[in-house]
Amino acid sequence: MTSTAYWKSVFVERLGYQDNPFAPLQASAIISLCETVGYCWRERIWSPALTVMTFLYQVLSATRTCRSAVAMTLSRWALEGGKGSLPSADTSAYCQARKRLPLEVLKGLMGNTARQLMEVIREQRDLWWGRRIWLVDGSTLSMPDTLELQSVYPQSPRQGKGCGFPLMRIVGLFDWASGALVDVQSDSLYGHERHLFRRVWGHMQSGDIVVGDRGFSGYNDVAQLLARGIDSVFRIHQRRKIDYCKGRQLSHWDHVVPWHRLKQYKENCGIPRDEWETLPQSLEIREIRIHVDIPGFRTRQIDLGTTLLDPRPYPGEKIAGLYRQRWMIELNFRSLKTEMNLEILRGKTVDVVRKELLMHVVAYNLIRYLMWLAAREHGRDLHRLSFTGTLQRVQIMWVLFIAVALSQQEQALRKFLEWIAKDTVPDRPERQEPRRLKRRGKEYSFLMKPRSQYKARKGNMDFDAR
Repeated sequence: MTSTAYWKSVFVERLGYQDNPFAPLQASAIISLCETVGYCWRERIWSPALTVMTFLYQVLSATRTCRSAVAMTLSRWALEGGKGSLPSADTSAYCQARKRLPLEVLKGLMGNTARQLMEVIREQRDLWWGRRIWLVDGSTLSMPDTLELQSVYPQSPRQGKGCGFPLMRIVGLFDWASGALVDVQSDSLYGHERHLFRRVWGHMQSGDIVVGDRGFSGYNDVAQLLARGIDSVFRIHQRRKIDYCKGRQLSHWDHVVPWHRLKQYKENCGIPRDEWETLPQSLEIREIRIHVDIPGFRTRQIDLGTTLLDPRPYPGEKIAGLYRQRWMIELNFRSLKTEMNLEILRGKTVDVVRKELLMHVVAYNLIRYLMWLAAREHGRDLHRLSFTGTLQRVQIMWVLFIAVALSQQEQALRKFLEWIAKDTVPDRPERQEPRRLKRRGKEYSFLMKPRSQYKARKGNMDFDAR
């Protein structure tokens, strides 16, 4: 019979050694989070700490299957040796433990991993003109086509019934200095990004600057953030009329003009009436036009709006350079969705897909922390290290840490950080590539009707869907 106490003691010992860079995932930290949210569990093989670590294996593995995650955990135990037989390789127990794990525990893990990374970055004072920068943007994720998911995250209305997949809209708040994903909020496709953006304001403090695209440039949001002492830099919405002949001129294509609140309250403005009435009647906004003369860039001119009104500490070219840093969030989302395979979630229930999203964020922040460790130890620029290369090495690292003895893991970690530090990406600020696909897809027609209608045509599964 399996000795539950033995396997748990071995796991806690391995997870909690002092030089482990994954401090937020130590068993004691996970248990503390469970106690904070009031979660009680029975003594069993799949404890909260083991469930979280196996979940981490799953989102980091190339296949992302429960089978591979359980196999990795059992392989670790088998190589460590010990008393009793191994737990069952059946994935049902792990899946049940994952369902029992409260969502708040994973939210706490996400916050702890981001906080750990941001605190060490703050020690180096990696700020923009002495101020902390936040990057915000939105994206969408797809998931399996189940009735439960369709009821909460409906598919795009442009697709016929039974021909699309449920879609989740997310908004992420990234720390510019470290690349940490501090918070992520989700809703259905019909929820606007501005409403999700307001849920992450609690992470910002007076003196911070938030950078976003035109979707976050509404008057209400800018005014409320300014009242908290938070400045904004954003692209001006295409519907707003801009006349650089008006207002207080600062330089060519740079002036300060008043923006006015709506004359009447509207229900779709996103905030309650009492909050809307507290907004000022007008705000001074600095508008800056950037002319892009780089061959290959789609946009030839960009109009920015900001509450940084003084041109002496914040000249126009510096603000333009700061907005260009917003492109980092596009690269961060690409790392999450493409390299970490977050673009298509695998869970089939609402609870599981939400946990899967949070666990991907935890894994993303841990990879960023490893990159920071490598940059610090070997004197590299953090923003020049390869996220994809680090991810691929992390996927192999689990096997490496299984194979070596406990006394050798510190040496293995130092070598691992050395490999990460050597994998740098080239500095190509003006790189241009055509937004075209070279490799052709398979010549199959699209699903234009529910699958059941295709199956009803016996002997002809490939009839014309039109």
